[in-house]
Amino acid sequence: MGSPVDELCLVCHERDYGKVKWLKCLKCKLGGHSTCTRMTGLKSNASEVNWVCDPCALVINSEVHLREEINVMKSDIIEIKNMLKDIRLPENLQNSVMAALPALTDGVTLAVEEAVSAQSGQVEKDGMNWAEVVSRSRKRKRTQKNKNLLIIKAKGSKKAVDMKKEVEELLSDVQIMDSKFTNKGNIVINLESEEKRNAAQNKLHEVGNLIVSNGKRWDPKIMVCNVARNEDKESLIEEIIVRNNLESIDGVINKIKIVSERPAAGGTVHYVLKCDPEVRARIHGMNDKLKLKWGVHQVYDHYFPLLCYHCLKFGHKSDSCQSKVKGHAPHCYKCAGQHEGRSCQSDVRKCFNCAASKRQSEHSVSSLSCPIFTSEVNRIRLNTNHGF
Repeated sequence: MGSPVDELCLVCHERDYGKVKWLKCLKCKLGGHSTCTRMTGLKSNASEVNWVCDPCALVINSEVHLREEINVMKSDIIEIKNMLKDIRLPENLQNSVMAALPALTDGVTLAVEEAVSAQSGQVEKDGMNWAEVVSRSRKRKRTQKNKNLLIIKAKGSKKAVDMKKEVEELLSDVQIMDSKFTNKGNIVINLESEEKRNAAQNKLHEVGNLIVSNGKRWDPKIMVCNVARNEDKESLIEEIIVRNNLESIDGVINKIKIVSERPAAGGTVHYVLKCDPEVRARIHGMNDKLKLKWGVHQVYDHYFPLLCYHCLKFGHKSDSCQSKVKGHAPHCYKCAGQHEGRSCQSDVRKCFNCAASKRQSEHSVSSLSCPIFTSEVNRIRLNTNHGF
């Protein structure tokens, strides 16, 4: 079962209407694709099997345990009452003790109730649903990625192996942590610090037969969900800046750009914005939420890759497709036939890219079950500079 029309997966932030099942926790009502939440192999929708995400299950178990403790304490207090009846105490002392026992019971019950409420509130505050737990673990891996990279390629027809030897000789006094070859015959080297990377880059620039770049990562894209449509894009950006106190960022008006918009439920739209890493870090510090007019809107990182709907390759649009310039027929992104996808009448789903690489292809080119599509999404995620 695919995701609901008005709901985004909390891990990949995309919808999918194929065979991927949609999981929704019965307690927190949040969910995502079964593949994204690592809950594959289910034979039915999660709501039909009473699925509860791990953090909510932890809260439920804690509630049960604490309430069992309350019942034990209440039974102990009843036993104490019965014991006091058999013990001959001064009447005033016995009356004081008997009067204090109900207050003690109420106090214990109130303390346990507050503990349960605080634990549930912490789960809601931290957004610790299962999908976001997976998403946060991926963010941690992403932020640990070393940024001190250099990409080196030769101007002529020099072999990559010879180029690597030359680079290692030139950088003999600089510690190279690791190096690897790319599919295009270039070399990527990883250095210990930004200072050493800059020193190595300056040294390699002195060599005339090498082209060196520092592998700068891309500016992030974010999706602002369920916003009222605004035809004046400039006023919308100004509203984002003013309402969220972003004026302190130098030149912020030029660091936010509306890239696209997608229709959403209730006549609203999801706006995709491209922003500076500093802006993204500031929004992340506001719990990934933006204030607009009278509402607060959730913000997600947007990693949807650029897809050519003519040749179905990633990284360019159909306007600049060389296959289209050469007069090659288009391929359908739904059934992989030789026609435009928007005019496809077929109920068959077949991925052109997977079929070409002899993989299982019973899905569309942008399905989450497509390994080529998901690897492209991961490539964008890892090569984006989020600023945090």
